[in-house]
Amino acid sequence: MRVTLKLIEQATVLAGAGNFAKAAEQLGISQPTLSRNIAALESEIGLQLFDRGRNGASPTVFGRVLVERGARVMREAEALHDELRAVAGMDSGQLTIVAGPYALEDPVAQAVAQLINERPGLHVRISQVSPDEIAGALLSRCHELGFGGWESQFPHELLTREPLKPRRLFLACRPGHPLLGQPPTLDQVLAFPMITVLLQGQTGTLAATGKRAGAWDTRRRGFTPAVEVNSFDAARRITRSTDALLPATATMLAADISAGHVKTLDFDIPALRSRPTIVRLADRTLSPAAQRLLDVVRAIDAGLPGVTAT
Repeated sequence: MRVTLKLIEQATVLAGAGNFAKAAEQLGISQPTLSRNIAALESEIGLQLFDRGRNGASPTVFGRVLVERGARVMREAEALHDELRAVAGMDSGQLTIVAGPYALEDPVAQAVAQLINERPGLHVRISQVSPDEIAGALLSRCHELGFGGWESQFPHELLTREPLKPRRLFLACRPGHPLLGQPPTLDQVLAFPMITVLLQGQTGTLAATGKRAGAWDTRRRGFTPAVEVNSFDAARRITRSTDALLPATATMLAADISAGHVKTLDFDIPALRSRPTIVRLADRTLSPAAQRLLDVVRAIDAGLPGVTAT
């Protein structure tokens, strides 16, 4: 008898139920069948997985390893099943996305909204992380697509990168901020705390020349702002009541500007740009849902006006 998913499931249920009778009832099989299967499994691997006694069955140290590792195997099997169903073109299934805060706000959120309106049976799971964590999240194979800034996505042989159009970043601030009223200089801007994500590349290098904006982090190869956040909602709340400056696209700021919560400085330099980037595993066949999401993202991107990149 080989170690199969069915046997792993039976051992897992038995460990949770604590006795053969309850476990067999949950599994919809007879108690003798379950007993024979567990005994055959123990014989196959040459280890005792459960201690039997008057109080029922409890996993041995070997049984606990089987149950813990088996739970991961069963999750992987379930994910495989979902992926195969999606590849078959079914409306059900799961699409997993990992994104940085800026890419999530623009363009991922809009694209996902359109996708779930088209395919209401689809389950979409979005994980928001720091831009420099996207590659690792994809390489773990827990996510199908990633979205982050171009400068934060370093080349990797197992990943492909597709940059989208650059977005202009405006510097948002609270009404009444000292820099409002006239165009500030770069030195004046960098004299105030910056609230944003880890910045890499030319933008991060430039920001690191400021006195209070933040500091360069050698280990992370980027500029750590004075207030580093991975939640744009939190960043907006902090910006409204402090002198911190928040770089954000027009799409990200539209609601707050309309409500009068924030204003934008009369300031623009070539380095003040965001360039969303699609990241994916080079050897992974995309599900129809993932491919459709990419089509929507590209269509949104094509409709945007051009902005000079850094």
